[in-house]
Amino acid sequence: MAIINLTRWPAILILALAGGAATAFAFVTANLFTQAMANVGFIRQHGYMAIEEGALIQLSLLGFWGLLALIAYLVFKACEVELMFRYFNWAKRGEQPERRRFRFRRNS
Repeated sequence: MAIINLTRWPAILILALAGGAATAFAFVTANLFTQAMANVGFIRQHGYMAIEEGALIQLSLLGFWGLLALIAYLVFKACEVELMFRYFNWAKRGEQPERRRFRFRRNS
């Protein structure tokens, strides 16, 4: 699909997408680990009663948020790789400047 092909996007849009993905990753993972450990501790402490109260559903929701965080991270890394590739290509062009040959004209 042409929309997913980052090589055709302008660099400023890739940078904006990377910023959005990093922001989404930060918001999703802010307390994800703490909530997951608290949920697992709640299930261990109260057993079947915790499952009846919906702890298993909350644990699956935390897994979903973890998957969303992983997707945001992968989008960020894809944008980073594309921008680095463009930068290295740009830097290579500057290493070896073209040699220009000047032709002198004789005035007759």
